[in-house]
Amino acid sequence: MSSNNVPTDLLIEILQNLPVKSLIRFAAVSKSWRSIITSAAFMASHLSKGKNHTHTLIHTEGKNSLVKFTADGPFAVDSPSKLEFPYYKPHSIYLRIVDSCDGLVCLSNKSFMIFPQSRGVIWNPSVRNHVVLPDPTINPKDAYISVLGFGVDAGRTHHKVVRFVYCRNAAGIFTTRVEIFSLKTWSWRMLIGGVDLTLGAYPSLLRQVFLNGVVHWLIEEKPIGDNSFRRSYVLAFDVGDEVFDEVMLPEWEAGGSGFAKLSIFLINESLGVVKSTGESCDVWVMKEYCVRESWTKLYTIRLFEKIENVVAFLNSGEALLALENSRLVVYNSETKHPKDLGIYGTPPSLYMYNYVESLLLLRGRTY
Repeated sequence: MSSNNVPTDLLIEILQNLPVKSLIRFAAVSKSWRSIITSAAFMASHLSKGKNHTHTLIHTEGKNSLVKFTADGPFAVDSPSKLEFPYYKPHSIYLRIVDSCDGLVCLSNKSFMIFPQSRGVIWNPSVRNHVVLPDPTINPKDAYISVLGFGVDAGRTHHKVVRFVYCRNAAGIFTTRVEIFSLKTWSWRMLIGGVDLTLGAYPSLLRQVFLNGVVHWLIEEKPIGDNSFRRSYVLAFDVGDEVFDEVMLPEWEAGGSGFAKLSIFLINESLGVVKSTGESCDVWVMKEYCVRESWTKLYTIRLFEKIENVVAFLNSGEALLALENSRLVVYNSETKHPKDLGIYGTPPSLYMYNYVESLLLLRGRTY
């Protein structure tokens, strides 16, 4: 029986269960097949079905090494494959992944910038397609610093890039301006009012967590002068409404974190925070979103070796840790034993992101 005799509904059902690599080939079979595969409804349905099949990208910033693993089940290194970053020069030491959402990975060629302007890239590793964002609209004449964020609205129809720009005014005081890039309209737009952040809070913006249509960053404002108090909180940006809010940290954080290092993560589809001292790491998760009292300590990671950095948490619940000898290990909270992955890199520059297979960007520049 030829494909012309297969009922359209049955054909769509069959195609929706195929991997992206196969769909790219089948899109060339006929105009009708391509019309089906590249339709917005089909891509959305296929993306939804693919949520249970994720891949993991591990990026070593110092060498720009990008390794892909299949993230289903316990983390393993059975058959990793290397991917090439698009657009950027392979050895740019400042290249970083901002985040991944709906199979789209947002890249920035610099972690921060003080001339010249960095350009963002949206990349779909599944279809080997990428788009380069146009020049932003906020470009102060004096020195400034910028950083990107990435997410999609709760309805998962509108992907946006948020850009923080730290500018120094005539009085020498840094202020924050914000602009939004819409992949749907393909344009930048300045956010009126911006957000009240000091320059001292900037470094915490390098790691974000995207959850339920909201992008989150951990903000740790440095003490001023002899003031030892350091206010810490989670800055939340609603991608759909384009408004900022604060999410309070656990009660233990009130009044400052002392010498501990705080990091924000996505843990089992919930907002999580890790409090690290180098010798141990306390893992906390917010059981009920935006309810401070729901913060719960899950467990403490304590090893014989010094823990330089908590890299990420996998779908399986396991934690990826960078140890002082540049080894990357996976830690299971039940067995309490680390498993060496055979991956090495400077601990502060190791990053991990999950992405799902997606057809977005297949139809050309954006959607």
